Amino acid sequence: MNWKKSIIKTGLLFTTVCCLLAACEKGADPQKPDEPKPEEPKKGDPESPVIDLQITPIEQLNQGAPVLNSHADFTSRSSLKMNYRSYIGIGKTGLGVDNPRYPRIKKLANGTYILFYHNAPQTIGASCDYALSNDLVTWTPKGKIYQNYRIVDSKGGENERRFATCDALVLANGDIVAVASYRANVGYRERPLDAGLALRRSTDHGKTWSEPIEIYQGVNWEPYLLQLPSGEIHCYFTDSDRTLIEGTDTGTAMVVSNDNGHTWTPSFGSDPYYVLRTKHVKDGNTYFNNQMPSVIKLNESNELAAALEANIGGYHISFAYSGEDGQWEHLSVDEEGPEDRNDLAFAGSAPYLRQFPSGETVLSYNHNSRFHLKMGDAKARNFGENYSPSVFTSGYWGSLELEDSHQIIGVMPNTGKGEVTLAKFILNHRIHAVQRNVEVDGDNADWKNTDEALFVGEKSQAQATLRIAANNDSVYFLVEVLDHMLSKDDYAMIYISAADKDVLGEGAYRLKVAYDGLKQTSMYTSGWTNGGLDANVKSNFKGTLDANFDRDHGYIVELSIPRSKLTIKSGRLLVNFALHDSENGEDALTSTSGTSTTKWIPITGL
Repeated sequence: MNWKKSIIKTGLLFTTVCCLLAACEKGADPQKPDEPKPEEPKKGDPESPVIDLQITPIEQLNQGAPVLNSHADFTSRSSLKMNYRSYIGIGKTGLGVDNPRYPRIKKLANGTYILFYHNAPQTIGASCDYALSNDLVTWTPKGKIYQNYRIVDSKGGENERRFATCDALVLANGDIVAVASYRANVGYRERPLDAGLALRRSTDHGKTWSEPIEIYQGVNWEPYLLQLPSGEIHCYFTDSDRTLIEGTDTGTAMVVSNDNGHTWTPSFGSDPYYVLRTKHVKDGNTYFNNQMPSVIKLNESNELAAALEANIGGYHISFAYSGEDGQWEHLSVDEEGPEDRNDLAFAGSAPYLRQFPSGETVLSYNHNSRFHLKMGDAKARNFGENYSPSVFTSGYWGSLELEDSHQIIGVMPNTGKGEVTLAKFILNHRIHAVQRNVEVDGDNADWKNTDEALFVGEKSQAQATLRIAANNDSVYFLVEVLDHMLSKDDYAMIYISAADKDVLGEGAYRLKVAYDGLKQTSMYTSGWTNGGLDANVKSNFKGTLDANFDRDHGYIVELSIPRSKLTIKSGRLLVNFALHDSENGEDALTSTSGTSTTKWIPITGL
């Protein structure tokens, strides 16, 4: 057998050298994170028993028609997981600028994407650019949507009109409108007649744009657009007309359009509608604040919920609510409102608010120059734990955009690298087990119509999904792991608990599965001890274990457990799920240490 080993080692060395030469020749794509080279076919390889094994990526799951607020009663258990395979740093090649700031991403009506940003070595932009993409990976810079230019200002001086903080909205008819704040570069706080908001429209998904129209006059920052089901469009913005004396004397105002953004009320040159403002006292003087607004209409309600930045004794996130009539009271310039609000809820700045169809609200914000996310309830009133993905490093002024019913896109500048960091986040929430018979054979063919899934995969390219089905006799679990670098030490963990408890107890189990099937079963009795579940388990994999010269595919584990072995209460169980990768450790839905199950995911329909 020694001669065989010698041949294998020689072949491995030759393959490694070839791969290195190919890598040097092709170079790396500057827009993509490093990843292994594409795999070579491994026909006949004894360690790849299923050559045509097809593992389902998370993007193809959770595709059922969403039901509004279907998970409103379970939002406290819902969570987000970044999809590491979607993570990318978009630099000058994709954006055309050196220092992108204030990125705002939108999914267009034709399924493509547009990203707006301004370019600034420090913070305040002079002009606004945009880029287009078909896939969120390859971006094409399209240049200036708002170009700075020389002016004679309202005081007769030579000056420059500059633009910043561009945001946009895809209208119900498929048009996209982009609004930006403009100002006089020199002495802008003293020249309100040279400041305002400009708006441009594209009817061809960002390829061409109309001439700009001016929709508001006055010192402002950070416009934000919202369209209601009635067609009415709100343009909210930070009202900065009073900041000449006190820099934190701001509020949120708005102008409104009822003809798809062609004309606006109040008219240009008039006072706007003052709508979101809170008083604060500094050195005995009364000022107002509430800025950088992000507003949504809540699912199955007319109520509007606003997330705001409050610069009062440091930056905080505040919230305000319109009431069920969906109307903001128009305030006087020295009045605060609305009454229904949650001021200074927690430390942070630059909020951006979105809601999934299933009910969960998601807030992104900045704190300590990091991108943070919080999951909220269906009324945007109670927000959970902070979540800060490690790849979103130094930066500020990020934003969110819904990709679909279970994915949301986050973007934030990476100021240290002159990039915009982008990634998709997967919604994990209560899943419904489909009633069906499953043949346990290590194949996912029986699961094509069972699309509700849980996901882990934020630490590296290795990622996993969990799906669940049931019949009168058994509960079935399908684990699918995508992994370019398979190791014999890789495995996944399924945790199961009764749904009527918030702590581990009798009836809780833990199953360890890997490329070659079931490795261990444990039960909980004041701690994890070995115990059986009479599980029937089959597995398959595609790849070469512990070999770094190629690119593997992953593995599938399919198992069934008799219903009689599980503590099913009212057709429900709780699950936790974790992936253990030999290089990156554990990646779990929620903590696997301790005894609390309050963040485990409910499984219904059992």
